[in-house]
Amino acid sequence: MVAKLLTSALLLNGVVAFPSIAEHVAKNRRQALPAVVPFPEYPGTPDHAFFNGFDASSQLVDVSGDHEYRAPGKGDIRGPCAGLNSAANHGYISRDGIANAADITKGLWEAFSLDITATSVLTTVTSFFNGDPLSGRWSIGPHSDKTNSLGALGNILGNETGICAYGHLRSEGDASITRGDWLAPEMNSNCRSYPEFMQQLFDLADQRDPNGWITPRILAEHADNRKKHSIATNPNYFSPPYAGVAFTFGAHMFAFELLANHSAEYPRGFMPQELFMTSFGYTRDSAGKLQFNHGTERIPENWYKRSPQDPWGAKDIAASTAQQCASYPSSCLVGGNTGEVNSFSGVNLGDISGGFVNSVEDLQDPQRLGCFISQMVIADTPSSLSNVLEGTALVTALGMIDSSLKPALANLGSCPNVPPGRAQHEYDGKFPGAQAPVSGPRGSGDP
Repeated sequence: MVAKLLTSALLLNGVVAFPSIAEHVAKNRRQALPAVVPFPEYPGTPDHAFFNGFDASSQLVDVSGDHEYRAPGKGDIRGPCAGLNSAANHGYISRDGIANAADITKGLWEAFSLDITATSVLTTVTSFFNGDPLSGRWSIGPHSDKTNSLGALGNILGNETGICAYGHLRSEGDASITRGDWLAPEMNSNCRSYPEFMQQLFDLADQRDPNGWITPRILAEHADNRKKHSIATNPNYFSPPYAGVAFTFGAHMFAFELLANHSAEYPRGFMPQELFMTSFGYTRDSAGKLQFNHGTERIPENWYKRSPQDPWGAKDIAASTAQQCASYPSSCLVGGNTGEVNSFSGVNLGDISGGFVNSVEDLQDPQRLGCFISQMVIADTPSSLSNVLEGTALVTALGMIDSSLKPALANLGSCPNVPPGRAQHEYDGKFPGAQAPVSGPRGSGDP
């Protein structure tokens, strides 16, 4: 009942403005408001909380031979996702940073036990929004000429952005774990990790956990703090339904669920700060301060992935995001600042979903949330494709919405009779952060 009352108060008239909360958190994140309901210790579907198996032989990840660590060479691409970067540095996916569905499905299963239901969603959506749906290729960082299947014509038609820089607000969004907001006044590379944000996470872990370890609960609170920080510091902050609500938080959970170490004592995983630093490409300088080293993410030796008997899948992405919406409802709001800091205005969810979802409270249901995310992705796909393709290529790609995109999204949940959603360009006019260009100088904002 308390959760419902607070959620209703936050969502009054579909508009939220909480400068006092944002300013308070920005000044002293240790005093952040508690969760409305506790975020679960073991998020995702319920079976994870009961799993206690560990098999060293199947969970030890090979980091030798073909999978030895190699720093990226000239022309190799690295981007905002620590897991993808480390997988590329160890050859579990292509070392040049150009991904495809088969590469991602096989590599992320072998390295992290990420289930095919999750990789199907992530690779398909990313190829439609940030890569080349005709070939299924996409860049794990900024734009690359290697992704398009139309040669020189593809570069003329539009920019296949990759997942950072001009790929902003598609597979990647504001308020990430350690990356910057693409249109923030400062610290605005969404390909670069910022020590300030990493230190905030570590400070929170020191406060919340007796060992100072990173846990799902700490990452959930950090995710909420990061959004409040963006609202308080970035006049262009914007949170769309999938990149802002589902994918950004999904990355917070990936940071533990895929990158934690495992043992017989900790079969569900444990994440010391030192392991987190290795996974995210961090060291400390002579003064003990955090130092980000772009492209150096790695899998350490003697590291045991989550059990293949307990994989992380698409339904876990939906379930854990719904759990975040229950614990921190304000962090699941769609909308953004309107040109000034602390000016957050929410989008009417009933309007953009055709009444399928009417409040953040509806997003606390994993099935409904998964279908809402699918609805919004499908609504935005035609306009996204038209920025890159035309003619026969565009017709072919649009036909793949039914044959390829919708079957992949069904892994998030199957909901019959969902009405058409409204595309972002139909409602984002008052949010300057939603008007980001999709092309320009290739290196802008990159490390």
